[in-house]
Amino acid sequence: MSSRLSLDSLPFDISYQIATSLDDRDLVHLSRTNRALRDATESDLIARKTVERSLLFSTEGQSVLKNRAGYTYRKAVGHRFDIHEAVATADPYSVCVLAYGADFIYNQGFLCYRAGNDIRLLNVHAADKQERVFNLLGLLRRLHPGPGSPDPDVVHRVSLLRYADGIIVFRVDDFAAQEDMLLAIDIGTRTDNPKKKRLLFRGRIPSSAPLFVRHCGTYLWYGFFSAVGGSDGVWDIHGVDLTASDEPSLVFPLAHVGDGDIGQYLTFEIYNEHLYAVSTQVASDDDERYSSYYHWFCHAPRHNRRCWNDRLWRREHCEGPINEMWTDLSIRTDEVTGRPVILECRREWPDGKSENHRTYYTQPLPTPEEALATYGETETPTMFPTFRNNSPDCPKTTDNSNEHRPAKRLRRDYHAEYESTQDQTQRQEFIAARTKHRNYNHAASTFIDLVNDPAPQADGFRSQDRLRLRTVSRKRKCPVDEVGDEGTKGLLLGPTQYNEDGSPVEGSEERFVSRGVHMWPSDDCPRELQQILCPDSRINTIKATSDERSLIYSIQCAGLPMGHKALVLISFDPQIRFPNLSSLQSVKKPSVPNKKFPIEPPQPDQSNGSLVREAKPFYQAIKWGYWLR
Repeated sequence: MSSRLSLDSLPFDISYQIATSLDDRDLVHLSRTNRALRDATESDLIARKTVERSLLFSTEGQSVLKNRAGYTYRKAVGHRFDIHEAVATADPYSVCVLAYGADFIYNQGFLCYRAGNDIRLLNVHAADKQERVFNLLGLLRRLHPGPGSPDPDVVHRVSLLRYADGIIVFRVDDFAAQEDMLLAIDIGTRTDNPKKKRLLFRGRIPSSAPLFVRHCGTYLWYGFFSAVGGSDGVWDIHGVDLTASDEPSLVFPLAHVGDGDIGQYLTFEIYNEHLYAVSTQVASDDDERYSSYYHWFCHAPRHNRRCWNDRLWRREHCEGPINEMWTDLSIRTDEVTGRPVILECRREWPDGKSENHRTYYTQPLPTPEEALATYGETETPTMFPTFRNNSPDCPKTTDNSNEHRPAKRLRRDYHAEYESTQDQTQRQEFIAARTKHRNYNHAASTFIDLVNDPAPQADGFRSQDRLRLRTVSRKRKCPVDEVGDEGTKGLLLGPTQYNEDGSPVEGSEERFVSRGVHMWPSDDCPRELQQILCPDSRINTIKATSDERSLIYSIQCAGLPMGHKALVLISFDPQIRFPNLSSLQSVKKPSVPNKKFPIEPPQPDQSNGSLVREAKPFYQAIKWGYWLR
């Protein structure tokens, strides 16, 4: 009698070849099939190949490459899977109030916020037990010594703009002049050169012009829109080498970019010290009568300060109208390839029909090395990709830029929030006014919304504002046609696109399936949880931001100093473990009514006279948060 071979009885070298061809999600699912496969996939040798294949450029992949203590390749794979599952299913691990402040920014896992006369910096991803405190009022008085020294009210005119690599950039409004002050301050920890200057840049900017700031540890880029360059105006871009002693500034205009809202029609981002810009504004009505393009720009400071610009096909106008209110545009770094990509959300009416929904589209951008190889040292390249338009619904044209058909999109490059055939009663949609924050987790393939979903009261007339998370995710469909929808039942799904030589397009065989809409917290959640998410019965303005593992927002809370709001963290990372949090299941009575705000933030030692010091983090004094599982 012949014995049947099973996957868990295969030799290790064959299992190794199978496992190393899987991404991190498939590897985890394989390990949960049975005990034998779990033991086989626990090998760090297999996990290393998975990291190198699918998450090398993720935070988890970079952590294991940097030899973080006790962080193995297998732990990196499992850690990333846990985060993505929490995001996709709207099932966070903890929620807490980190601080209260008048303004905040959140980037690279660091929360930077202004409380009173100080700017404070907390490493959220590491759940640090110390935070950096920068004496903002002290700096402003040093910059303006003498009888005209600023009074304490000057801190209320400070706007935090950007944090990255230990450097904070902020703006100081000057009501008495037509220019504001732009400052870049290094508040990072210093071990190699304690006497290195803190003030890296000080400049003047127009007080009313739109402004953007992007920077890394070596370069600062900022720009403002000016109409001086003509009727259409230009973006005046300034680049500053933060490592130079004399603070040289490179100034150049970014022409052919309309005055569009940043984050909607125009976006800027740093990638490997290079400044990227992408715009969807029409450069020429005649040139873009039937097609829309992404106009991209790259400035390379280390390649003889050269500039490259080009365009990439975006969409055909005949695909249907767009609800511009929901449009979001950004530049991200792909965690698998490590290259810059355009990420755009569009709410469309496909083919002009009544059905409409959001869809996120991704489009790879050339890396600086690819741009240099393609365009050489030219500053104004004229080579544009051309696309043929063979759609029967679109008018024909003899214009060279439209006579070529656009490349068909792969399913992996776009994610529709709903299928057109999906029951609309299952969507749980919210209007834009009730959607306080919206983002897309590219690695987890998940729409993330923070919405106001008022809860009806017992009398049936009044309602209380209630904040909830709403996520819509998808996953890859089984590669086997299990029911015979597209061909022979039981066979692999075939490709849907082919190259000119007849070979299948890689990735066109992939299919995806929605995981549905998830809402959190549930309608019957404990009152203590809803009280920390929404301390007041009415929600006013909310500022929120999110990254791949957490969401932070500011919300009004009774008893705080004027202009200050509570800063609430929703964490999807099981390894962000702040102390002093209570288990929500063990809470028997609300803790908020016993709190008397304002709670004073812990103050650093004032003896050394330095502008940057360390203190205990604010969350240790507040002590308001819960473990959810």
